Amino acid sequence: MLAITLILSLTTSDALAWQVRLNDQGNELSWDTKSIPYAINSAGAHGMSDVAIESMVAASTRNWAAPVAAGISWVQQANTAIMGADPHDAVNAIYFDDHWTQDPSLLGLTYVWSTTDGEIVGFDMALNATHHEWSVDGSDDSNDLLNTLSHEFGHALGVDHSPSIEIATMYPSTFPGELVKRDLDTDDIDALLYLYDVAEKDPAAAGCSTAPHPSHHLGWLVLLPLVALRRTRTHGSPCSQS
Repeated sequence: MLAITLILSLTTSDALAWQVRLNDQGNELSWDTKSIPYAINSAGAHGMSDVAIESMVAASTRNWAAPVAAGISWVQQANTAIMGADPHDAVNAIYFDDHWTQDPSLLGLTYVWSTTDGEIVGFDMALNATHHEWSVDGSDDSNDLLNTLSHEFGHALGVDHSPSIEIATMYPSTFPGELVKRDLDTDDIDALLYLYDVAEKDPAAAGCSTAPHPSHHLGWLVLLPLVALRRTRTHGSPCSQS
């Protein structure tokens, strides 16, 4: 049975470090396969070239693939015309939504589809091209595409927000011109290794330094601009990482 994460994730937390996603059955979300396809729809991207967009997507996927010893392989497929989230179309689409109907302050929404046991079987990633300008050079008057994509691809892998480490890629807010989320922080890498490295997932190997802080708020996985930051409470592990 397909499970869909459904509640808006605007969460910050009194937990001190990274978190992983749980589905409604309480199971952690992660891919069983390490070869993950995706397809890009660049329509609505406000003048950015296909080459620029594809290079930013490739850079963000490399960020999340490199730390895993056995490797995560992101596979770019032919471009798609898909412009909407659909768990049944068998395409992991990345698209620029120029008819955005969600909260206009949101930069992106990553929709993750999973089985009830937590295996991720697909995702769709929407970027808000209605209310926000995008660039690839860190311009002060627009949002850096790689900065945002790096955050959203973390969600596509099952990583939740790092609510208190501002330099982490998975910190839940950003601002125009920010570049710090382009590269993973050690906090982001710890979350990735917990989900995708067998040795790290072994509690005997993990210890307090890599114990997750499970979020009890499931939902659409999003990146928020700083001005729209809202706070909800989650419950952290007593072994919380500082």
